[in-house]
Amino acid sequence: MQEVNVYTPALTNHLRQLLQKPAPGVPVVRIEQSVPAYNLLSWLEHQKSPQPEKSPQPEKSPHNQQRSYWRDRDADIEIATLGQCWSMAIPSRQELPEAIDRVVALINDSGTWAEKARSLLWLSFSDVDRMVWPAFGYGCVYLPQIEMLSTRKGTTVACYLKAETDELWQSDIRSALKQLAAIKWQVSDRHDAYQLGPLHYQPGQAGCSRNIARAKQAFMAGEMQKVVLSRSATTTIKGVFSPWRLLQRWRVANPRSYVFAVEAGNGDLFFGCSPERLMARRGRVIHTEALAGTAPRGSSGEEDNALEQSLLNDSKNIYENQLVLKDIRDRLGDLCQSLEADRSHSVVKLKSIQHLRYLIRGVLKAGVTDAGLLTALHPTPAVGGTSREVAMQFIENHEGYARGLYAGVFGMVSPEHTEMAVTIRSGLLRKLSDNLQQLSLFSGGGIVQGSVATEEWQELNNKLATVYSLLKDAEQENVAL
Repeated sequence: MQEVNVYTPALTNHLRQLLQKPAPGVPVVRIEQSVPAYNLLSWLEHQKSPQPEKSPQPEKSPHNQQRSYWRDRDADIEIATLGQCWSMAIPSRQELPEAIDRVVALINDSGTWAEKARSLLWLSFSDVDRMVWPAFGYGCVYLPQIEMLSTRKGTTVACYLKAETDELWQSDIRSALKQLAAIKWQVSDRHDAYQLGPLHYQPGQAGCSRNIARAKQAFMAGEMQKVVLSRSATTTIKGVFSPWRLLQRWRVANPRSYVFAVEAGNGDLFFGCSPERLMARRGRVIHTEALAGTAPRGSSGEEDNALEQSLLNDSKNIYENQLVLKDIRDRLGDLCQSLEADRSHSVVKLKSIQHLRYLIRGVLKAGVTDAGLLTALHPTPAVGGTSREVAMQFIENHEGYARGLYAGVFGMVSPEHTEMAVTIRSGLLRKLSDNLQQLSLFSGGGIVQGSVATEEWQELNNKLATVYSLLKDAEQENVAL
């Protein structure tokens, strides 16, 4: 049992004092209070989720209890949020620059009142209507209402307040006070007790094979060089199941991964544990990577090393990775005053699989914005293909389901530090009834001319292996109890 509630009265008293003062006249104010170290996923698990009938669209209900979570790959920063102080829906790629410029301006124009502020942003894979999940829309950027932040310097709880006018100031302070009063600060140990239903794939193995054959015809015709084809694997979960506990186990299994979760206004939850960085910018320095080419892990050290050496020398996987590397270098070339990549590929090892990777870094030209970087990089050929436009059209025409936030991006945006994960290794949880939920897990693989359909199907299984084994293990533990 953890307790931090003895610290929050100080923050509450501070807000009550501010209620008696005029608004500072800046767009946003962030007020924080130090608290002891806390398990932020457990903290989120104990908070109330949105009520679907009252908040069907996130952008129309800025003060609801939507939960979100993000942790970077190095575990330097971990954020858990409740509600939204300010948000801006991003209906399409065209609206992305305005949204990012707007939130950065809000923070910059607030000066020292919001010097530690950061926003969170998600984007779907595609902005084509039939590829977007309605509950989330194409994208959104937002400032949280309540933020729990953990860094190597400690943990804080913070409130974000709009402060341009006295009316907004007082309304947001009162809303924050209600939000703080509703928070459950004490968390208790809970246990899952559920049964999984059978897995249903979309597309199935035959459909995947047909799509690979179509892709190879397109390669032969010179229409594209690579396409990443994915599938969903959907099951039902009957009983008590917490995605936050699954995310904790997933994080332990793959510690060098981004961890994320975002809740829609209707309660749908998208979450995952991704090894792939889209971009990390600090000041004018950007880091990104080409992550493509996959092999399974071995069951022994000897077998694992053999698989690693095979991956490092496999022409199909190297070709697939080189396509991603070239595309990223071409797209960043005009945005950077200097740009370099590793001289050779290396291997990133996860619990069930290993990937080829090139690290890429550069110094941005003056005036290059986060919106410009996101527009250039997302989606990379590691999740779409090359050429981008043809590959995305192929996916939209043949994959047979809406990817939504899968293979999109999720991360944080601030004037000094912006960092985005590619949302692979992810799932979508929907509540069907009080005792029944539906979980869809997603995986994809790069298809090039040398791809073999049966091997690609197995690769998709390997990419689901970690999270599915965690699900099955917890189910078996429940049976044992």
